[in-house]
Amino acid sequence: MAAKAPIHLPDEVLAGNRWFAGLSASLQAALIEAAAIRAVATGRWLYGSGDVPRGLYAVIDGTALVYVALPETEDVLVHAAGPGEIFGHAAQLARGPRLATVLAAEPSTFLFLSEQALARVASRHPDIWQHLTRLLYEQLGEALLMLARTLAQPASERLALRLLQLSKTGSGTPVPIGLSQSEFAELLGVSRKTVNRLLQALVREGAIELHYRRIVVRDASILRAMLH
Repeated sequence: MAAKAPIHLPDEVLAGNRWFAGLSASLQAALIEAAAIRAVATGRWLYGSGDVPRGLYAVIDGTALVYVALPETEDVLVHAAGPGEIFGHAAQLARGPRLATVLAAEPSTFLFLSEQALARVASRHPDIWQHLTRLLYEQLGEALLMLARTLAQPASERLALRLLQLSKTGSGTPVPIGLSQSEFAELLGVSRKTVNRLLQALVREGAIELHYRRIVVRDASILRAMLH
C-alpha cells in the first residue's frame, strides 16, 4: 500500500491555537501525521446532533457554524469557528452522541483526526487524553465568558470581539470572515438591522470592509479599543 502523503499546513493555521502550541513538538507532529485533510462545500454538514462521534476537527481555512437544537424550534447558531480552532472532541471524550450540528459557512478545509487515528496517537502519547480534557476545560471557560458578555455587554462590543476572534491567525495577519450579516445577527442574538447598522459604522471608521458574505478587518486596533 502506498505511503500516506505528508500534510503541509501553512505555519499560521495552528500557531494561534494556544492549546496546540503548548503541546510537545513530537505530539504536534504525531497529530498532524495521523490526520487527513477534508474539503467541505458551503452548507455541507461535518456532523449532526445525535451522531456517533467519529473524530475531531481543526479549521484550516474557512468557517464552521455550530448549531444547537432547541425543543419545538429551529436550530440556533451558537458559535462560528475560524482558522486554527479545534472542535468535536467533547463527544469523543465522553463517548456520547454529538451535542451540536456543524456545517461549513463557506468553502472550507479541515484537518480531521479520526477515532482510529486518535487511538494510534494515544498508543504512543497517552498524555493526549489529559491534553484534550484541558482543551475542553479551556473552551468551557471561553463559552462561559462569552455568555457573560452576551448578558452584560452591548451588541457593538460583542460584534467587535467576534470580528477579532474570527479574523485572527497565528501570524497576526487578519483573514476574511465568511459570514453573512444574518448569521452574525443570529450569533449575537440581535436583529439583522442592528448588525447592519453596527457594521456600517465600522466601515465609516475604517475598521472593516464589507463584501458579499465576507468581512475583512482592516484596522484591528479600532475593534480592540471598543473593548476597553
